[in-house]
Amino acid sequence: MTDEYQDTAYRSDAIPVLPPGGHPDMDKAFQRLPWGHYQNPIMPNTMETQLAYARLFEDESDAEDGHPWGESVFSVSKGFLSGLQGFLYIMYMSVAVGFFISLFGLVILILSVAINKPGAENFINLFHEVKYFYLVIAVSYFTGKYGRLLLAHLTDKRQRANPTGFYRREGVVRIKEGKEVFEAPFIEFDAYLVHTPSGRGGRYFNLVLQHRYSKHQLWMKGLLTDAMDQKEVYAYWDMLQQYMDVTRPLPDVPLFEPFRSRDPVTAKWDERTGRDPFKWRKMSPESWRENHEQTYRDRLRSTNFHHPCILDARIQGRGLPLPEEPRGAMLA
Repeated sequence: MTDEYQDTAYRSDAIPVLPPGGHPDMDKAFQRLPWGHYQNPIMPNTMETQLAYARLFEDESDAEDGHPWGESVFSVSKGFLSGLQGFLYIMYMSVAVGFFISLFGLVILILSVAINKPGAENFINLFHEVKYFYLVIAVSYFTGKYGRLLLAHLTDKRQRANPTGFYRREGVVRIKEGKEVFEAPFIEFDAYLVHTPSGRGGRYFNLVLQHRYSKHQLWMKGLLTDAMDQKEVYAYWDMLQQYMDVTRPLPDVPLFEPFRSRDPVTAKWDERTGRDPFKWRKMSPESWRENHEQTYRDRLRSTNFHHPCILDARIQGRGLPLPEEPRGAMLA
């Protein structure tokens, strides 16, 4: 099934020799991140968002076309509609939970009226007291449930009009700039840990991919934006590399769980290891916070992301000598 990947797909064990290039000004200002040796793709501050996204896909049929994130495309340009879609899903789930909790209080009120003030008039008064509360719950529930489905359709159309993102099966990055779309192989980009002042005496950290042979760059905002811990950016870069590397399964994070069976390498890996296809989707945000978050934060803190760069070793002028200049002789 690996023939579903194009010849241009990124393979970490078959990196070709790359010509010299780079941006010395970026190297002086920011830290260039190494390629390879994936260790930890878990970004704790994004996990609740990832869990909410993964739970949108309850079965195989829901995952037929993963947008804006799926087994073949990792979109960077989420946009407002996708964010609103996530909000509506969270509202839908929260209202459902709130409804069942409120039923306990409603039963107590009904029993209180039945015991202390029996009579049709008192029950009618109770109905008038709670009707607007349950009307708001009903409107919120159906808005969240069906509004997100409508927005999913609108987001899909908008996403396809803006192809900015990472394409695993092709091994390319596309960046829409105005009406033009820039496209280049994934291995032609350098990753940088960029920092900006937070305004509170600290720093925000972001991941930026800079095309080595041009001025095109891509700020990786969306899933992780303005991180306070730079190690979350290292983990983001680990996740992105593993996503693009077709010699490896998709990163084991909630974001890609619904689509693992649709990626050939990942499907074989999961079958061999016996991975639970609902490992993450069975986890509620409360369970994440109470039982897992601190463990993953400790793991991130102890991970050493500094290692030799496997890509630099294949770039002329970095790990390889520069090509010799052609020599000629002046003839009289």
